[in-house]
Amino acid sequence: MKLASRFLLVTLCVLSLTSCKWFPSVHKLNIQQGHIITADMVNQLKLGMSKRQVRFVLGNTLLPDTFNDDRWDYFYSLKVGRTGNYVKHLYTVYFENDKLVKMEGDYLPGKAPLSEDKAEKYLEDAKSNMPLPTNIEKKPEPVIDQPK
Repeated sequence: MKLASRFLLVTLCVLSLTSCKWFPSVHKLNIQQGHIITADMVNQLKLGMSKRQVRFVLGNTLLPDTFNDDRWDYFYSLKVGRTGNYVKHLYTVYFENDKLVKMEGDYLPGKAPLSEDKAEKYLEDAKSNMPLPTNIEKKPEPVIDQPK
């Protein structure tokens, strides 16, 4: 009996210290890292643009190459929480004499996730779900005597 209770205690300790990945109700978050480069952004790029113009369209790169300032890499990855699959995108732009000469890589099709109509719908939904104040008492405005 004493051996069985010790075995049960050790088994319970080991099971409590293991990860919760076997429980179906555990929510796992999606992990996004990097820049989202969309087709709309890529369509705005034109050969001959300056670095400043490219930075305005794509944003600052997260992977600056200290040895080669004429190559900018824009990396994006998404780890899907439930399945653990990775989605990776790498978009690279090349410069010569501070002018854009080459672009290559993959990017997300379409528009940015919350662009234009989606952003407006999101804001409308946020406004409709916002609680309205009730029982507001309007305070009388103070009367200021003006000298005549």
